[in-house]
Amino acid sequence: MDTWYWVLEYSKVFVGYLLLMFVWPSVVFGKHLREKDIVYRFGFCVTVQIVLINIAVLRLGLFRILKPQIVIALFYGVFLFALVQRIRERRGQSANREKRKMKLRRRIRLWAKELWWRFSMRAGEYSVLAVILIFGMMYFSYGTSQVHSYGFGDSYVHHAWIHGLTEGNVFSDGVYPEGMHCFIYCMDTLFGIRVYSSLLFLQGIHVMVLLFAAYALMREVFHWRYTPLFVLTLFLTLDLLNADQIYSMFRLQITLPQEFGLHTQFLCALFLVRYLKDERRFVRGQSTSRYYWNDNLFLFMMSLAASISIHFYTTIMSFVMCVAFAVFAVKKIFTKERFIPLATAVICGCLLAVLPMVSALCSGIPFNYSIKWAVNTMDGEETREFDSSADEGLKKKEKSVNLIPVKKAKKIYEKGYKALYGETRAKGILCITGAVIVLCLLSRRRNWLHFKEISSGYPPVILFTFLFILIYAAPHIGLPSVISDSRFCSVGHMMMLAVVMMPADVLFSMLTYYCRDFLLQVCSVLSVAGIYMLTMLTGNFHGYLFYELTRYNSTVELTNSIIERFPEKDFVIVAPTDELYPVIKYGWHEELLAFVQNTATENYTLSPSHVFIYVEKRPIQYAQAYFFQGPAWLAQEKYMDIYWDKYSKKYPDTGASQAPKITAAVVSKEEAGKEIPEYWNSWFTYTKLDSRTILESKAYNWCQRYLNQHPFEMNVYYEDEDFICYYLKQEPDMPYNLGTN
Repeated sequence: MDTWYWVLEYSKVFVGYLLLMFVWPSVVFGKHLREKDIVYRFGFCVTVQIVLINIAVLRLGLFRILKPQIVIALFYGVFLFALVQRIRERRGQSANREKRKMKLRRRIRLWAKELWWRFSMRAGEYSVLAVILIFGMMYFSYGTSQVHSYGFGDSYVHHAWIHGLTEGNVFSDGVYPEGMHCFIYCMDTLFGIRVYSSLLFLQGIHVMVLLFAAYALMREVFHWRYTPLFVLTLFLTLDLLNADQIYSMFRLQITLPQEFGLHTQFLCALFLVRYLKDERRFVRGQSTSRYYWNDNLFLFMMSLAASISIHFYTTIMSFVMCVAFAVFAVKKIFTKERFIPLATAVICGCLLAVLPMVSALCSGIPFNYSIKWAVNTMDGEETREFDSSADEGLKKKEKSVNLIPVKKAKKIYEKGYKALYGETRAKGILCITGAVIVLCLLSRRRNWLHFKEISSGYPPVILFTFLFILIYAAPHIGLPSVISDSRFCSVGHMMMLAVVMMPADVLFSMLTYYCRDFLLQVCSVLSVAGIYMLTMLTGNFHGYLFYELTRYNSTVELTNSIIERFPEKDFVIVAPTDELYPVIKYGWHEELLAFVQNTATENYTLSPSHVFIYVEKRPIQYAQAYFFQGPAWLAQEKYMDIYWDKYSKKYPDTGASQAPKITAAVVSKEEAGKEIPEYWNSWFTYTKLDSRTILESKAYNWCQRYLNQHPFEMNVYYEDEDFICYYLKQEPDMPYNLGTN
């Protein structure tokens, strides 16, 4: 299996994603979207579609009729019906074509001129945006070109839940937001795309939605239209100085519910701002104008519903971001004309997302265990426990609670700005923030050089960055950890860079009153290129990220080859749990630990015709942070030490490595002679290098002995310096006894 296989799988996921996320709603709701701008269409597709899929799949599952045939008939049936309706509509419109021929030609000429004028005015902006989105997709997808297995242990859990949907079981492991799982389930059911491929590649593609959503919000905030591009460029090129930020960026590569839904917080804020910016005049006494409803309010509601459907943390993030913008529009919000529609939209959005979960709870399905974990982590004790810079010998919680306000502010600075950005950058950020705040306050008294108009969108972003720092530093000052595990850092970092770029926005915005637009566009494009070059030349270019390595690539390749070559459900792979989910739909899996234990008994058989036994000759250090290597124009090798200096204290049983080196042990007879340690959770046998080495050594010795004793029944199917696979062909009705002979 070569590189072209993975290129094909990536292409399948990419095309399937575009068809399901954008093409289907664009056709089905084409009449509604026809006159809308590109931002509205984008927001509609990436929110409404997720909510519809979530509702449809979960409702079918709760009624016990979640079958592939029904899902295919529903989605393709609605799509074809809408397509036929559009064709008929166009035919009806063309019936009197001859009568309107001259008028139509004139309209086409005018439309073409307008389109060319718009493109010529925005060509530079759209071209740079496209380059930034592609660069971001390449950066966050790059890991899959070097590691072909899941980069994070939670992916196996989500694979299991998606597999539950394929068997017709919703909330198979308890009630949990299933928006991402339902979407990937439809990718599998409608297009035949492997769940494994979707989980491996989807987030690297979907990250473009996050970047575009952030761009759309910043277009509402900044006065100069190129400033959002400056921010995105800096976000994708500037290096990180904090392990938590590296971890947060690492998660943007992995197909996880929270990362899949991060775009919704930007869209919630975006369409709230758009709704509040609409200056429609209310006419008293007219029922049609008593309350103000519009399409932006609808998409605000759907963005909220999508965030709840995907992950509760994204809803908390959306709330924080919306609060930052709502504070500066309190007068508009608390009018009868807007408050009642807004409250109704929030209630309806919550109901759309929550009703399937409430129905499941009422039917007796409990909450998933991770909900309890999230609640327990909110006390912030875990963060305080692993704070590498805290004073030893003191109880951090007690020390933080007793701080006086001045010292608390200093603590927030040290554990917030300074911890995330280092002292030099932190002081620079605070200086820029302070200068912008002063100018915003002065502009309220006097519109100095149009600054009031230019800076009108700055205060909400600045407030959001303060809230971000407060949330990040909260555990260190005795406050609850609202969003645990540094998951807020990537979005908070992006908005912090937006504050840094406010002086550039002021400069270019002021120049628009005195310089030609074309000249400023050229300078802006050069500025984007300059940011990229400057970060490289000054040594501040970002680094390659990592995956938590759990398997050798040869193992992944072999499993895929077996799935393609051997009859379905007629083979079994003996291996650690990591091989379970890739093969779960196609064959059988036997735990390596159970295999080694059972071969020591008198009678032990495996029934499938084809038996494959995976053994690591160099047992891998499980879940090691494996940092990528690649071309210098994409990133540099610089994050391993920063990350591992902190996370080595949190994960002492694993490690970090820089590609192409992989940290591993070696099987031996001495290790095979040792007893396998017993843990309260047998999973730890795989995750701890000592016990994994003993286990793999025992498996290797048994296979070598069986191979020598039965050379005609067993043979080596595949072998390299790290990994070996033994193959056993047997009759299902007369399986070989693999127990002690």
